[in-house]
Amino acid sequence: MKIFLVFCGLLFSGVSFAGVVSQDPGKYALNDVYSGYSKAEILAPSSPEKDIKEYLLGLLYFYGNSQWGVEKSCKKGMSLLNSAWKSGVVDAGYALGVAYYKGDCVKKSLSISRDYFLKTAEAGYLRSQKVLGLAYLGKQWTELFDSGDLDKAVFWLGKAGDAGDRDSAGLLAAMYRKGDGVPKDECESFSWLKKAVFSRFGDGDTAGFPLLAKYYEKGMGTSVNLVEAYKYYDLSGSAGVDDKQRIAKEMTQEQIDEALRQSKEWQKEHNVQVGGGFIRRTN
Repeated sequence: MKIFLVFCGLLFSGVSFAGVVSQDPGKYALNDVYSGYSKAEILAPSSPEKDIKEYLLGLLYFYGNSQWGVEKSCKKGMSLLNSAWKSGVVDAGYALGVAYYKGDCVKKSLSISRDYFLKTAEAGYLRSQKVLGLAYLGKQWTELFDSGDLDKAVFWLGKAGDAGDRDSAGLLAAMYRKGDGVPKDECESFSWLKKAVFSRFGDGDTAGFPLLAKYYEKGMGTSVNLVEAYKYYDLSGSAGVDDKQRIAKEMTQEQIDEALRQSKEWQKEHNVQVGGGFIRRTN
């Protein structure tokens, strides 16, 4: 089992951060981590990687998990998460931050929660960076801070977006497109939209393709490129059929063929099948 090294030797309240178990913000991201160990290894943590196993077992006790035969135990869960945190597992600090924010298994404390989120965000933990960005923006986690701070919101959302969080990058793209709390900037919007669409944790997801196609069609933050626009409309599946029909009237046969070639190439590379529908072949 490998972990992503962040940095060593940086001390926060006696904690030396050794690494991140998983940066993936997806709901089922930890499934792959758990599958890397046997049940016996998780239920009786020992070296090597005892700290990671304690973190994983701590989560099982914290929430309870019948599949693993683990009954919910706040005492055991918090003890293991604290041990993992002190051993340098950044993910454990995030879990503790959530616990203190919600008052789950511990007395609710926004100051303690805030401290965990700040420390883990500064250690490069994507999920904590996203929490801070949304909290400063006043979108979620609104109890963390007494007032919003747009500069800090953009800073932390940017950190999370650069690290591969689709939601953070997409939110920044929308903010810059609308001028919502930041100067309207189509170039910045286009840049963040691309990061959202091709985020590290969402490869092969076509949900953002219709909007990306629109940017290329209209020249929003980039040069007008109908080949790229058609390609992404095609990759949008049925949602892009009408738009393909519309912009095909402005394209040559060669441009359409090239767009479809690139679309098929992307589908083959990502092992997905989308596109099709109405295709206007020019004469």
